[in-house]
Amino acid sequence: MVSTARYWRPQSMEEALSLLERPAAAVMGGGTRLNARPLAERGEVVDLQALGFDGIARRGSAMLVIGAMTRLQDLADHAEVPPVVRDAARREAPSTLRTQATLGGCIATAESDSELLATLLAYDAQVQVTARSGVTEVALETLLAGLPLDPGVIITAVSIDTRGHAELARTGRTTADRAIVAAVARKKDGERRLALAGVAATPVVLALGARDLDGSGTDDVAAGLAPPGDFRGSTEYRAALARVLSARVLEAVER
Repeated sequence: MVSTARYWRPQSMEEALSLLERPAAAVMGGGTRLNARPLAERGEVVDLQALGFDGIARRGSAMLVIGAMTRLQDLADHAEVPPVVRDAARREAPSTLRTQATLGGCIATAESDSELLATLLAYDAQVQVTARSGVTEVALETLLAGLPLDPGVIITAVSIDTRGHAELARTGRTTADRAIVAAVARKKDGERRLALAGVAATPVVLALGARDLDGSGTDDVAAGLAPPGDFRGSTEYRAALARVLSARVLEAVER
């Protein structure tokens, strides 16, 4: 059983990066998950709450920058966050956990059925990460493909372009349950982007073929998908849901 040997609450990024060089250290965001990498048998947690990465602010007329320590409830309540992102944040966790869980923790743990991550992928989210080597920005799609995060890397912010129109469709066992499969499509400046949750190890972006781009069909979207099955849905069922839900949201963004 994992136990916490030490708890650290750094007051600066420099201190946080120094602490993360300790062999058993891992980042703690909101306290509902320990992210970045599994703890050692007796681990040390580095709490980022004092570093101020919890704001939501405009950058220019269209860009929204969301701090990695922003609580999911704050994300769901913020008037400038696109409605589809707000709805996805509400579904990410029950209300008691949304007030603690953070956006950065959601990204670092990358649960396969995360509607919030699928929605951020549809918005072509860019993630700011900080390490000893400096601050860099990477596409969320690229970051998810490279998980787990390297030791000593801290997610500090996420930025999205709020322009365009997005739609989300989902199927769950109940309306309150996490999605078995969810599809999110967004159209901006005539271009469409489609992301799915529940069909791979992490939420993914699917390429849109010629048939999909002209609206004449969506069969090509889910071609080749082989989602891992579980007690909530077999591989075949999830693949069928992916086709149906993808068609639904791609049609909806054209209205």
